[in-house]
Amino acid sequence: MTATRFKHFISSSPLGEALSEEELGALDSLSISATLYDPHTIITRQGDTDHRIFIIHSGWGCVHRDLPNGERQIIDTPLPSDIIGLQAGDGSRGNSLSSITALSVFEIPHHTLGRALSYKPALGRILSRAVARQNAIVVEHLVNIGRRSALERTAHLLLELADRLAEFGSATPDRYECPLTQDELADALGLTKIHVNRTLRELRERELLVFRNGFVELLNRKKLIGMCGFDSQYVRQF
Repeated sequence: MTATRFKHFISSSPLGEALSEEELGALDSLSISATLYDPHTIITRQGDTDHRIFIIHSGWGCVHRDLPNGERQIIDTPLPSDIIGLQAGDGSRGNSLSSITALSVFEIPHHTLGRALSYKPALGRILSRAVARQNAIVVEHLVNIGRRSALERTAHLLLELADRLAEFGSATPDRYECPLTQDELADALGLTKIHVNRTLRELRERELLVFRNGFVELLNRKKLIGMCGFDSQYVRQF
């Protein structure tokens, strides 16, 4: 049953667009489990030896690097069809994965995916495209923190989330549900919670966007894009 659910999910997502029916059939060989995690659960911890690969089915999570002083940097907020946990070797995890909301994931042991790739190399297209897209997203997040102002980086991230959610019909071009708290936004943007609060207020006063009661409303998408230089191409690299 889990394998059937997984195949249906993959075939109906951008990940499966490049696969034939025969190649989708190769997914039957994977030892797939489906797990639902409660909100604010650590799924895999930085430093752990964990050979699971996670494919997000539904909900919101965050990939984060924990620092010795107790702070953290949120690297990404993976959304449906994002693949987490691919590693070049057998070492320990470099980052943690936690749930923000209830988070449903498909879990695949790394060795079973490797076996499937050995006789169905076309499945590698799924992984290579997903990894390329995630790398592009992380690069934009790095540019955000390194070179964009607080106003620009906040607008850029909220525009990105709108486009990523819209791929799965979870957002309109101008409005979407967003469970991120100001603390979580601060950890993702490299800002303090107070700075995030001031920035959101300024965006609202400029009539560019409103983030209130768990919803983001983009009031002037064109002006927001011009202000922060947002180019959605990197989001669509499937």
